[in-house]
Amino acid sequence: MFSMMSNDIGIDLGTASILVYIKGKGVVLKEPSVVAIDRDTNKIMAIGEEARLMIGRTPGNIVAVRPLRQGVISDYTITEKMMKYFINKAVGKRTLRKPRISVCIPSGATEVEKKAFYDLFYKSKMKPKSVLLCDKPIADAVGLGLDVNEPTGIMVVDIGADTTEISVISLGGLVLSDLLHFGGNRLDESIITHIKKNYNLVIGQKTAMQLKEHIGSALPGEEGIYTIVGLDVVSGLPIEMEITADTVYEAMKDNLSSICNAIKMIL
Repeated sequence: MFSMMSNDIGIDLGTASILVYIKGKGVVLKEPSVVAIDRDTNKIMAIGEEARLMIGRTPGNIVAVRPLRQGVISDYTITEKMMKYFINKAVGKRTLRKPRISVCIPSGATEVEKKAFYDLFYKSKMKPKSVLLCDKPIADAVGLGLDVNEPTGIMVVDIGADTTEISVISLGGLVLSDLLHFGGNRLDESIITHIKKNYNLVIGQKTAMQLKEHIGSALPGEEGIYTIVGLDVVSGLPIEMEITADTVYEAMKDNLSSICNAIKMIL
């Protein structure tokens, strides 16, 4: 067991956001896994929340990059720099001597992808005592307070930004698992497409996400209204419009049905 005074760190590397947990302190950092890069010089301009705020407000040469795709590392060098920044920010002035690091990885990760996660921390300047790769569904279940060691089946459905992971856990291990290559971002895109098609209104991903989070529902007939601002397709001018929960449901229902069908297949 880990001791309370140990330098134990838990890290969840998500496509959309990163969480860093330190034993005895809890979650000390939650930031978007975004890096702003100057394409002309290849220089990193900002990382995390600062980089997210720059999206859509910068010259064309500065681009926002997500170095993690579908829960795995797509750009090793940028991920390495991003993690160094996040860990330094999370740890602050506290010195970590040979920390033990636990990292959540998707259940479908290949050996090559696992090695990339392992090397990312093992070869870092932190010089960890050990690096433990933990299947994300098991970490999810433990985080929900479920006893994963019971000889009964536990199903966990985790809808991330780029992936949806459906798993059955029993006796501390994965019995079955399926990884769908779409998640919250696809739901946002379906809302953008639906509103443009039905209301001649162009909205951005941030607005679509707000609609999903405030009045989104997986069931029809839910009540709720949310006011948004978008560009009118005909006039090109910004207009305000009220969107109902039923409209958001209609936009998302096909993708939600795909998730439900995958759950049925696992069952």
